[in-house]
Amino acid sequence: MGTLVQLNISNGGMPKQPIGEARVSVEGVAGDWQKNRKYHGGPDQAICLFSVEQYDWLRDEHGIDIAPGSVGENFTTRGIDLQIVKPGDCLRVGECLIEITMVRTPCRNLDQFDKRLMKAMVGRSGWKARVIEEGIVRAGDAIEHQPSGESSHG
Repeated sequence: MGTLVQLNISNGGMPKQPIGEARVSVEGVAGDWQKNRKYHGGPDQAICLFSVEQYDWLRDEHGIDIAPGSVGENFTTRGIDLQIVKPGDCLRVGECLIEITMVRTPCRNLDQFDKRLMKAMVGRSGWKARVIEEGIVRAGDAIEHQPSGESSHG
């Protein structure tokens, strides 16, 4: 079982700023927007996930110390091993159920924080997900990982 440490939105771009709670729909987190809708957003990329553990790894292994929300994730998690999550897996987050769809591809916008960041994130870049069940999500909500084949959604 993990925790949603931070819920993040922006009006386009990075970093995303923390909020206490929001409705999450098939369109994504209410109040969040992506400037480049060709590569970001849409039903299969409604949510972007990154973890506190990944931020710790960037700091400890690469000396890159940035705050949660900086890399543009909507959900900053703790206690869910994003290195073993795979497409088709589901995460129950608050009232919401999301399904992992694809690995996130790091982009040049990360250069604003550190020129090494984009290369460092390869293989540890987080995930994109679609929303299966809409609902309210709050910072502090529990996250339950449901590996593919074990989820109960239809």
